Amino acid sequence: MKKNMSDKGSGFQVDVQSLILEIEQARREMQNCMNYFQNVGNEPNLIDYAIYKEAAARAKYMYLLTKARKLNVKVNRYDFNKKMSS
Repeated sequence: MKKNMSDKGSGFQVDVQSLILEIEQARREMQNCMNYFQNVGNEPNLIDYAIYKEAAARAKYMYLLTKARKLNVKVNRYDFNKKMSS
């Protein structure tokens, strides 16, 4: 089911399914960054890189969640996964 919604104030149409997929991808990216941070050891440059990378991933994730909230997008994770695998 593909739904388009208007993002108030921007005049753009938002594909809800694409937005949900972007949110899930951003969540995985953020998790990967956290895992990377846990595995860098004591290398100061890699620690700095991991911190900045995680901060960027978190900012993207929060932006997408805010966008979804403004559009009143709600997803039941179980239903979403079931629909995506069909």
